[in-house]
Amino acid sequence: MNKFIFKNLQQTGVTKPLPFALKIGFFAGLIWGALRLIAYYCNFTNQPAAFLIKMWIAEDQLNTPFAHTVGTISFIIFSMLASFIYMWFFRTLEGPWPGIWYGLGWWGLLFGLGPILGFTKLTTNVTFTIAATDFCFFIIWGMFIGYSIAFEFTDEASREPASST
Repeated sequence: MNKFIFKNLQQTGVTKPLPFALKIGFFAGLIWGALRLIAYYCNFTNQPAAFLIKMWIAEDQLNTPFAHTVGTISFIIFSMLASFIYMWFFRTLEGPWPGIWYGLGWWGLLFGLGPILGFTKLTTNVTFTIAATDFCFFIIWGMFIGYSIAFEFTDEASREPASST
């Protein structure tokens, strides 16, 4: 009897929002954190991987392997939090545009309030390439989170049973 109940629960295709959001956030942080680290080493951005924890690491330690590792882990945690927030408030919005706006919002928050809080540099002191890299990075990161969550929670066609025609 219990096997039948659990089998039916698995077949319904109901996604649990919290684990799904955390999984999307983990992979968003891992993928985009690694790409951000590559962009930093290629001098496309001047913000190190540890830009979110810059307040707690000395300036001369920001370019160490330890800081890059801890910075990437902090970006993964940040992405998991951002993914949870998106899932909680915006999961019913369809398409990629809400995710793009979400990424733009985070970019504005981090690079607008970041200099005030001390974890990013003032964006007016950077070249166009660096500003464009960070801008586009957050757009794509937000779209990854937003579109992944929106697709899972709004695509009803994938939950339909296969027709036997």
